[in-house]
Amino acid sequence: MTKKIFSLLTAIALMISVFSIGFNSYAADTDTPVDEEIIEEYTTIASNTYLISISGVTATCNATLKPSYQTSLYIKMELQKKSSNGTYSTVKTWTASKTGISLSAHGTKTINPLSTYRLKVTFTADRETVVRYAYP
Repeated sequence: MTKKIFSLLTAIALMISVFSIGFNSYAADTDTPVDEEIIEEYTTIASNTYLISISGVTATCNATLKPSYQTSLYIKMELQKKSSNGTYSTVKTWTASKTGISLSAHGTKTINPLSTYRLKVTFTADRETVVRYAYP
């Protein structure tokens, strides 16, 4: 009788330990930046590149869009300046559009080299839109 009770208690203890493994939870450390790039998949946009470079008092902005197939393409580049409260506002906009398999946009603007700038690019191929940001 004691052997049956011992076997039953051992079986219950084993079941509890096996089922409790799946119930552990851990909080993610949200203060640590992630170094891995998140890869997003799109059906129409095959690739997009974007760049802002600042040399002296000139900001140069470039963007290229390549779809998976020939379709309507649109690029909107916005040079944005950071204000004292930390928000960005657009100081110059360039656009390009056509139907095809590749589209590029280029623009330059004289800037204040003591200010902070970024490039906001909106890529659209057919009905698919992606927004990207670039920093010098």
